[in-house]
Amino acid sequence: MVDMQVRLDAKTSAKFKSMRSARARRRTLFGQPLLLDGEDDAAYEELLARVWAAVKPADVFDEMFTVEVVSLEWEVLRWRRLKLSLIRKRAIEKLEKFLRAELDYDLYAEYFAGALTEILQDNLPKDQANFAQTLAQQCARNEKEAVDKVNKILDGTALHLDNILDDARDRTVKELVQDYAPRESDAVTLIEELLTGAGKSIDVLMAEALEENLEYVERIDRLTTIAEGRRNASLREIERRRPVFSETLRRGVQQIEHDELEVVGRRQPKEGARLDE
Repeated sequence: MVDMQVRLDAKTSAKFKSMRSARARRRTLFGQPLLLDGEDDAAYEELLARVWAAVKPADVFDEMFTVEVVSLEWEVLRWRRLKLSLIRKRAIEKLEKFLRAELDYDLYAEYFAGALTEILQDNLPKDQANFAQTLAQQCARNEKEAVDKVNKILDGTALHLDNILDDARDRTVKELVQDYAPRESDAVTLIEELLTGAGKSIDVLMAEALEENLEYVERIDRLTTIAEGRRNASLREIERRRPVFSETLRRGVQQIEHDELEVVGRRQPKEGARLDE
């Protein structure tokens, strides 16, 4: 059993060394991939490796064509990812804006009291730490005498109760949206109740976000079309020179795109589903 494990480990190690060697060779010949800051080099390398394995370049010319088409395909996928990210980001912003307007004070009163306690402790003598907590809780319950005392303390700072309230509400909104994404039950129930009460739904918010950003979405679509045109032109040129290899390469790219679209389709939010999967 030990000998078998050793052989498997050696085989795996040899495979990784071979992959690293192939990658180094490609980059020596064709240079570093044209990635933007923040793009995943490993994801690009996986895309290239999948196409490479599918088409099995026979010589350096096939290799050159493969690298070129994969680079152009990466650009197509980049624009598609950007479009999806933009819509999701705007939908989340839309949901956050909705929650800021609809959230009951009771849901963020605890955060308000906690933040106010810390501020009062920083602005009161150290021996009054317990008093700071009591005063903050009384202020959170909107007891007039406590509110007046807190306002007097805050007069000597750049802070105001309204700012502290807004920060507490924003923190609660952010946490609710974060919990809503992985479908935490309490957050889902609360948000859907608020949406229903306002006659809205996640689909409506996403539609509104899309409408407000339609110009940007259309620009991305145009850039995607341009990128697809460049990739297709490259495939046609390869077809003119090497018809059989071109067809194999085209099928490989089509399979990659099919897989990518399946993943995107699974991630599309249904009504009440997560926004940032």
